[in-house]
Amino acid sequence: MLASGMDQNESAVRDCGACTVCCTALAIETPELRKAPGVTCAHATAKGCGIYQTRFPICRSYYCGWFGLPELDESWRPDRSGILISPRRDGIPQGHAAREAIEFLALGGEASIRRPAFLAFLTVLLASRTPAFLAVPGPRGHYPARVFLNDALAGVVPARLGDALAGALEAAKGHRFEPMSLEPPT
Repeated sequence: MLASGMDQNESAVRDCGACTVCCTALAIETPELRKAPGVTCAHATAKGCGIYQTRFPICRSYYCGWFGLPELDESWRPDRSGILISPRRDGIPQGHAAREAIEFLALGGEASIRRPAFLAFLTVLLASRTPAFLAVPGPRGHYPARVFLNDALAGVVPARLGDALAGALEAAKGHRFEPMSLEPPT
């Protein structure tokens, strides 16, 4: 279902357009660029990346789930859906680690995770045993909190999925969010 790292789908005819959600929501921790989550990159503009043609390698290699998964329509674009979909390779519990995980960063709060399209997509992922995380953004400059959904939602009937997700989202909000240090690692 996912290309490694949600690499650009060669057949996809998508353009980020004015969406710069990843330019704000994500932590970037590379030698070339360090940016805390919730802080907008200095190169982001209202029209997109101001240095798109010469952007950093991390920016060239990252594609969100909307960009890389052709089955997701325009309503899934992060600035429209309130959900930023990213690949996740670490923190996957044993028994699920044979596959790359998908993380849903719920920037739009409860409304974004109760969307019928989101619930349907998550149901398919869980049925296929694709590891999935729900993340809630922390305060500006802090890493998000994450809930591993496969275990948290085991046994939940589809009709109750929205309520169970809302509970997981609320529980994640009570997490002690870890601040990101902008100091380069030594």
